[in-house]
Parts: sequence; C-alpha cells; structure tokens
Amino acid sequence: MRVGVLATLAILALVALPLTAAAGPAQDTDGDGTFDALDNCVLVPNAAPADCDTDTDGYGNGCDGDFDQSGDTSSGDFTNLFIPDFLAGSDSGIGTDMDCSGDVSSGDFTNLFIPNFGSGTPGPSGLSCAGTSPCP
Repeated sequence: MRVGVLATLAILALVALPLTAAAGPAQDTDGDGTFDALDNCVLVPNAAPADCDTDTDGYGNGCDGDFDQSGDTSSGDFTNLFIPDFLAGSDSGIGTDMDCSGDVSSGDFTNLFIPNFGSGTPGPSGLSCAGTSPCP
C-alpha cells in the first residue's frame, strides 16, 4: 500500500511540475508588489495603502479619473467633479483623492488625473470584476 501511495505522489509530481513551469512567474507590471491579476491599477504603482477604490468599481483611484462612471475620463470629470473636491480639499466619495492620501491636491491632478485623462479610460485593472460595482 505504501508503494502505491508513493507511486501516485511521484506521478502527480511529474505531471504538475511541467504545468507549473509552463505557467511562468506571476507578473507585476508596475512593480508595486501586487501581482497583475490582483492589481486594481496594473500600470500605476499603487501598493497599499495607496490602492484605495473609493467608488468600488474595480479600478483603483490611482488610475480611475472617471468620476461620473461614464466609462471614460473626460473634461466633465475634471470640471464638474474634480474641481469642486479640489476646492474643498476633500474627496466627496467619488475617488478624486487619487493618491489615497486623505485630501484632494495638485498631486492628484498632476501625477494621476492628467495621465488618466490622456488615456481616456480608467484602468487597466487586473481584477475580473473591474467596471462593475461593487467590485470587491
């Protein structure tokens, strides 16, 4: 019986080893220590605690300038939503505190909103639920 168990384990190891090797190492494109498949901003380094997702849409604040949930980052997001929160100095609950620092500042605008505005869309996110709310 013991030989049968050892033989079975040996066979499983021989089958599993090539499959594991073929999968390759997990990627972390932005180098923030979070593997892409679990990263809510794949191209923006936003490791905890800077990985907040205030509007729970699966895109971390750092790569989500789409404050009105329209699917794109537009001048309306800036004019109608970012500017009022910037003037107040705090996030109204829509994700304008893009660096998750606790306030809405020029750094949020310059370092995070402008690049997201240039891409036109939030993300990319590695989470399979991104674009839906709530996305845990």
